[in-house]
Amino acid sequence: MIAEAERGPAAGLYLHIPFCETRCPYCDFAIHLGDDQLHRPYVEAVVRELDFLAASGRPPGGLQTLYLGGGTPGLLAPPLLEQLLRAANRSFGLADGAEITLEANPAGLSAARARGWIELGFNRVSLGVQSLDDQALRWLGRNHDGATAEAAIGALVQAGLENFSCDLIYAVPGQSTERFAAGLSRVLSLGPSHLSCYELTVEPGTPLARSVAAGRSRSPSEIDFAEQHRVARELAGEAGLVQYEVSNFARPGRESRHNLGYWQGGHYLGAGCGAHGHLGVGAARRLAIEAEPSAVGVRYWNLRGATTYLRQVAARGDGRRGHESIAPEQAEMERVACGLRLRAGVDLRDPAQLAGARRLGQLGLLTVAGNRVAATSRGVEVLDRITLELVSSSRSPVLA
Repeated sequence: MIAEAERGPAAGLYLHIPFCETRCPYCDFAIHLGDDQLHRPYVEAVVRELDFLAASGRPPGGLQTLYLGGGTPGLLAPPLLEQLLRAANRSFGLADGAEITLEANPAGLSAARARGWIELGFNRVSLGVQSLDDQALRWLGRNHDGATAEAAIGALVQAGLENFSCDLIYAVPGQSTERFAAGLSRVLSLGPSHLSCYELTVEPGTPLARSVAAGRSRSPSEIDFAEQHRVARELAGEAGLVQYEVSNFARPGRESRHNLGYWQGGHYLGAGCGAHGHLGVGAARRLAIEAEPSAVGVRYWNLRGATTYLRQVAARGDGRRGHESIAPEQAEMERVACGLRLRAGVDLRDPAQLAGARRLGQLGLLTVAGNRVAATSRGVEVLDRITLELVSSSRSPVLA
C-alpha cells in the first residue's frame, strides 16, 4: 500500500445534493422529494460540514476534483451553487484546472441555465439522459422524454460546454437491442465527450425490487446485458470514445478524473446526506475517527435522511453515521477488483496471483505484460469471477 505520508490529504470532494422532482423506481440513492424551502438550510448545513471536514487537512495545491451529485444538484438556484463552490474553496482550495462537475437532468435545462453554471465555475456536466426511447423512459419512471433529452444535450453544446457526459441505462425490459443501439447512436452523434453506460440493476428495497418480487415487472435479461454492453463498446469506439472503465467511455483526456480517483483507490471526502468518504488513517484521526491499529485507511458514511442530517449537523457539525477500518487484505482486494475494471489494468504483487492471471490469460480472459494485468472484452463479462480467482487465498481455481 502507498504510505500515508505519500498519500496526503484527500484530493477529491463529493457533495451530495438529494433533491429530486420524482423518485425513479430503480433508484436507491439518498434523495428528498419536493420541498424547495429545504434547499437553503440544506446548503448551509453542507457548508458547516465542510468547515468541520477542513480539519482533515488541505491538499497541496488544493482539490483536484469537486463533484456535486445527487439527487439533482442542477435544481439548486445559482446563488446556492455558488455558496457551495465558495465553501469548498475556502475549506480546501481548488487547484488550477480542477475538474468541477455538476449532475443535471434534462427537464428544464436551457442554454442560459448551462451558461450560468459555467460562469459559476463548473467545467463539466453529467447529464442523466438514461435513454432516448420514450417507452424505456416511461418504464424507468423518468420525468422527461427523448426529445427533451436531445434538447438538453443541444443546450449544453450551445452554451459552449466542451466537457459533458451522458448517462445511459441498458438492458431495460422491453427495449430491444436495436432500439437501444439507435438511441445510443443518436446520443453519440450529438457530441458528448464522455459516456457512462450502466446496466439496469434491481437494487434491494427499491420500488422496482418490490414490483419484480410481486411479478408486476420483469427482471432485466442477462442476454440483454451482454448484447447491449457489446453494442455500447462498439458504437462508442466508432465515435472515438475509448472504453477506459467497464461502464465508461471518453475522448482521450476527457475521462472522469473524480471517478478515476475512486477506482484507483484515492482518498476523497464526502459531505451531505448519504455521502461517503475514504481517508488515510492520519486524516481520519484529525476528524476524531479512530481506526484499528493495522488499518491502512478508513471509510465513513453519512446519515441518509436529509432532515436527520440537518439536525445532526446543527448539533455537532458533521453528518457522519458510521465508519469502518480498512484492513490491508481488504484494501488489496479492492485494489485488484477496481483495477481490473480499468482499461489500464492493475499491477499484481503476489506471485500466486500472477500465476493465476497467466492461466486466465491462456483462456483469453486477461492480458498479462510483466506484472500488469488487464481484462479482455471476454474477461469483462466475467469480471467478478476473475477477481475472486485472483484474490482468493485458495489455490483451487474458480474458473476452469
